Amino acid sequence: AVRGVSFHVGRGETVALVGESGSGKSVTALATVSLLPDSASITGSVRYLGQELVGASKADLRAVRGNDISFIFQEPMTSLNPLHTLEKQLGESLALHQGLRGAAARRRILELLERVGLREHADKKVADFSKGMKMRLNFVRALLHDPELLFLDEPTAGLDPVNAHLLKEMIRELRERGKTIFITTHRMEDADQLCDRVAFIVDGRLEAIDTPAAFKLAHSDRTVEVRCAGEASPRRFALDGLGANAEFLRLLREREVATIHTREATLDEVFRIVTDKSLLA
Repeated sequence: AVRGVSFHVGRGETVALVGESGSGKSVTALATVSLLPDSASITGSVRYLGQELVGASKADLRAVRGNDISFIFQEPMTSLNPLHTLEKQLGESLALHQGLRGAAARRRILELLERVGLREHADKKVADFSKGMKMRLNFVRALLHDPELLFLDEPTAGLDPVNAHLLKEMIRELRERGKTIFITTHRMEDADQLCDRVAFIVDGRLEAIDTPAAFKLAHSDRTVEVRCAGEASPRRFALDGLGANAEFLRLLREREVATIHTREATLDEVFRIVTDKSLLA
């Protein structure tokens, strides 16, 4: 599924692996924490804080994943018990990971549920939740034990714009707290808004990796578009030497400017240029 993939994520960094469905995003993420059904098929090395995970014992893997790492799956039912109530689901997770029970556990659970708008549903069974509710519950469950490293597989999939914005705000807060976050997504807007670096993966190979700003700057048209009030079409000026451009300066002095902006490439456009593929659909 993937070949020759090599990368690192620094402590406190947020990195996105971006590509089409089937490009190898989720397989790569699962391989890094030895969650593939056939982990023996992995060749190479996966290290977490210097500890080798490929070939590690089950006990060592459980210790690392249980204490330091959370993985949020794109399909929430893979890690949620549909017959449990929301509060029971989270209470069992807290008891398993931190041995936390009783009033302290309930405070932690209700605090997180309040953040994602699920507190009023604490006594409902997970089977009765919509996909968006399950996604939010899955996100809360992954944060219960305050992990240092989070793998988020398509974190905003199935969410309406309001709840997608809410989860992105929580991800930003985690970044500010110094958490390390690895995101797989085909949503370029999420990668642009949330990440320090973005990696493009196509057909199981990494094509490029850089900061969103560097990607967009390298592939931008160095021009400025100015639209004046009452004009249907904008006027375009070269960005280089703009401060000495007599026509541009005259326009600012004599006309009412409606809009003015640089022609910066979007990450969608950069992805299409670099990989000859498109994620716009």
